[in-house]
Amino acid sequence: MYYDFYLNRHVGRMARMQAKYLVPALAAPALKGLPSNPRVLEIGAGRGDFAEYLKGIDGGVRYTGIEGNEALCGRLAERGFDVCRGIIPPFPEQLPKNEFDLVIMCHLFEHFRDWQEAAGVLGDISALLKQGGRLLLFHPDFMDWKADYFDGDYSHSLILTRNRVNNIVCDNGFKVIHADSFRSFFRRAKPLFYLLSKFMDLFFGALLGMTGNRKYFKPKIAFKRNLLTVCEKV
Repeated sequence: MYYDFYLNRHVGRMARMQAKYLVPALAAPALKGLPSNPRVLEIGAGRGDFAEYLKGIDGGVRYTGIEGNEALCGRLAERGFDVCRGIIPPFPEQLPKNEFDLVIMCHLFEHFRDWQEAAGVLGDISALLKQGGRLLLFHPDFMDWKADYFDGDYSHSLILTRNRVNNIVCDNGFKVIHADSFRSFFRRAKPLFYLLSKFMDLFFGALLGMTGNRKYFKPKIAFKRNLLTVCEKV
């Protein structure tokens, strides 16, 4: 079954705090200015952090999710979310064209095989969005993660940096309307969290190297830089 290791991964305090504080911060610039009760598609719904948040905002949203893991897909459906199983590409045929106000890809863009596949997916997303619809991308910054980009997940294939993302979205029918970066769920006091990131990288990296115990990997990468890009279909 696709991504069983993620399905069984323990959800710790940091992950719960990220769901509480990071998701609203990511969603706010993408939702700002959209019509009330927007239609939202999330590619890679996972445990449903975005779905739960969007369900609770004023006016609500018409949410559709796509999830590759059968068990996670079933759990989301049991919680009342409209979700279909699928690994992108291709997109499920039942998705309507030119109907969505927002598409979300959180920690998914880096999983595409190469830039050609990513460009094709962006074209498919553009066909699903209304004119002026938006795309939210959130992913690790290769310039900060380095080798951890690949060590953290066997399916990380597409190298993403701020410049590469800006270029590929602009070449495939979008314009960037908002850009930011986060270390965990923090985006302010960036020099402080940059220094904290470097300390944790060195300290826990040394422990990981000396012991080989993978429990030190998660704190090692806890404050690595992740990029937020909100694009608009043009």
